[in-house]
Amino acid sequence: MLVIENLHTYYGAIHALKGISLTVNDGEVVCLIGANGAGKSTLVNTISGLIHARSGKVVFQDKEITNLDAYKIVKMGLRLSPEGREVFPDLTVEDNLRLGAYVSTDKKQIEDAYARCYQLFPKLKERRRQQAGTLSGGEQQMLAIGRALMSEPKLLLLDEPSLGLAPNIVNQIFELIIEIQKQGVTILLIEQNANMALQVSNRAYVLENGTVGMEGKAKDIAADNRVRQIYLGLK
Repeated sequence: MLVIENLHTYYGAIHALKGISLTVNDGEVVCLIGANGAGKSTLVNTISGLIHARSGKVVFQDKEITNLDAYKIVKMGLRLSPEGREVFPDLTVEDNLRLGAYVSTDKKQIEDAYARCYQLFPKLKERRRQQAGTLSGGEQQMLAIGRALMSEPKLLLLDEPSLGLAPNIVNQIFELIIEIQKQGVTILLIEQNANMALQVSNRAYVLENGTVGMEGKAKDIAADNRVRQIYLGLK
């Protein structure tokens, strides 16, 4: 579904991504783990068109999307739930979700999307008339994911969904990721919580200083001694 080949991205003179290559197959959850500054969010923003690559290729469903405008990428079925949630605090929950379906003009399709979203996130239904800024951090994260799901994406990019959340809420978010995959959505998960990310993923890539340091089945990555020591805090 997603193929990245030898991707190089710069921030000014800083070489942030140094020849990244990876694949995400239909129906998978693939996670990217790595320390701060490893290039995880840069990669996500390059895939989604928010940052332009200097060289390399991004191919989505057999069509090259390298440096395509972000709104065109969204229309092709690739959606981002961004780091930090980025909800619109003065708009209601319902209006935030509606913005996620802006590519659709079919009223029934939009109503069906609301129904699916509220089934997945019952708390959002309870708070649909509330301003998003009054929600808890966990509820705002659910809203950000729900907004990205409103247009029925083929591939969902989740950038640091557990960031800043209490442990019990983190568990809920990862349970939801499993449920979203069961509903047929392919997921690329970018996450500092390596332990949880590896538990819910099929395959994993470890990013180190803008390069892929390791890749493989998530269970094999989780069992690697170096990963256990550096990223999982285990001996």
